[in-house]
Amino acid sequence: MNDDFSVDAADQTLRGTVTGNAAGDAPSVLALHGGGQSSRRGIQYLLSALARDGVASASFDFSGHGDSTGQVEGSSLNERMAQALAVAGHVAPGRLLSLIGTSMGGHVACSLIERLQPPALVLFCPAAYVAPAQDAPFGPSFQQILRSTVDYASSPAFTALEGFEGRLLLVHGTQDAVIPAQVLDQYERRARRAESVEVVRLEGAGHKLHDWLQSRPPDHGLVLDAVLRTLAPGARRQSAPGGISFT
Repeated sequence: MNDDFSVDAADQTLRGTVTGNAAGDAPSVLALHGGGQSSRRGIQYLLSALARDGVASASFDFSGHGDSTGQVEGSSLNERMAQALAVAGHVAPGRLLSLIGTSMGGHVACSLIERLQPPALVLFCPAAYVAPAQDAPFGPSFQQILRSTVDYASSPAFTALEGFEGRLLLVHGTQDAVIPAQVLDQYERRARRAESVEVVRLEGAGHKLHDWLQSRPPDHGLVLDAVLRTLAPGARRQSAPGGISFT
């Protein structure tokens, strides 16, 4: 069952959805979408599947995306962090939330590790940005920083990930032309204190992983297995094999 909600954050109204399970549990997971034309709708196929296996979640549109108010241009990574914190406080006051982050949402999720102490992180094709990009307004200033970045090792996302002690799942495509290989390598190597790290490589997939998975049920099933292992270690599903390698 899906229940829509609204949260005020600064001068914006953020709109989201709680995807509930059969038991009516409060959300234990918060999903953060990426940039561009993305919204909370892109991952709903996965959140609905998680709910059927007992995991309730929440998702929302960052300002300027989907049903939320505002403009993307002029917003920033720091504002996205503040918006995610506002939603977390609304859907799970005083409770821990695991985080699912896609692309830019992966960087935001890692930036929230210290504040939210998530038990688990699931990152789809996660991006990473250097410190000067944190408060740079989206638009020409932000793009200039991206164009001039050649070394991502000092990204605040990786610094935060080094202190993460929960369960980590990384999912990316072997044909991703957006996320540099060195970024994915850093995500794999920097989670030194994590309870567990699992990497799922989708053979032949590009950057739009959720679109790709929705058209490939066997691969979707295997990814769902991995997500369940990370978010709810006791949960299991039966799935047919697909074009995925695990490490």
